[in-house]
Amino acid sequence: MADDLPWGKPTVQIRLTPRGRALGYTADGLARQVRAALQGVIATRFARHNEEVTVRVKRADAITSTAALRAIRVRSAGGVWLPLAEVAELRERPGFSVLFRRDGKAVMSVSANVDKSVSSIAEAVAAIEASDFRAILARHGIGAEIKGGAEEMRESMRDLKIGAMVALLLIYIILAWVFASYTHPLIIMTVIPFGVIGAILGHLLLGFSLTMLSLIGLLGLTGILVNDSIILLARARERMAHGEEARAAAIGAARDRLRAVLLTTLTTIGGLTPLLFEKSLQAQFLQPMAITIVFGLGVATVIVLLLVPATLGVWHDLGRLFRRLQPAPRAAAE
Repeated sequence: MADDLPWGKPTVQIRLTPRGRALGYTADGLARQVRAALQGVIATRFARHNEEVTVRVKRADAITSTAALRAIRVRSAGGVWLPLAEVAELRERPGFSVLFRRDGKAVMSVSANVDKSVSSIAEAVAAIEASDFRAILARHGIGAEIKGGAEEMRESMRDLKIGAMVALLLIYIILAWVFASYTHPLIIMTVIPFGVIGAILGHLLLGFSLTMLSLIGLLGLTGILVNDSIILLARARERMAHGEEARAAAIGAARDRLRAVLLTTLTTIGGLTPLLFEKSLQAQFLQPMAITIVFGLGVATVIVLLLVPATLGVWHDLGRLFRRLQPAPRAAAE
């Protein structure tokens, strides 16, 4: 962990004691007199030629130590002169060479690196929020904002949500245009949630946390799963165009395209599996994406072969039922 407040020269904090307050001293009055003793007092200013000259009156003996500061005599509102040490408490503390301010408030930055082999940024932020972190800050009148990697992750998540919605909308529009149907794209896209379930199970089994690359991998997985569904639905439509019933067409499409779907899945999983067991740093960076695609595709492929034909059959049954419930048209008058 590190911060951006470099240590500087020691500082002296002066606090008015109850005795000094009882004698008529005030914190503001002490501050002005101590400043005058250290920096002097501006007596007058006058112009000389094109310059302004400042006349500052200072002590003959400069204050160079804390002991000398304690010995200076300060005056109360009632005219009482006493040494500073008798009416105020002086404490030496380490100071900072630089102070940063934002909107008039002093700020500092504390940074830390997360050991990715032990935890993730999201888990670290959740642990901080679940602790007494906020209560301790409130007790001392300090505010805090968690930024850096956590803020970047929140912004990336927000952008990724928008990107995912746009991607799903574009997929639906393209499928609706190609199939000339508003319902068949929905049948094709029903498999997408099962790919997400497979990706989550894969991360749990291998002990990985969901990262930004995992979520990006979900977008790529969506396109692969949609491709398998398109193959099945297109074949089912071909069979129905040749006069087969929806049930027989759905079963026949799953049987006809079984090899194509399995080959697509197995070749993709086979190509990404070595990446799951690679130990290099570059491979570990890409492993969450590979886990998402491998396990999401493996789980969803089985679901595709069952869900798409079943959904197609159910949809046609609902359409048949809806047509039966519609009132028959009246016979035309002779």
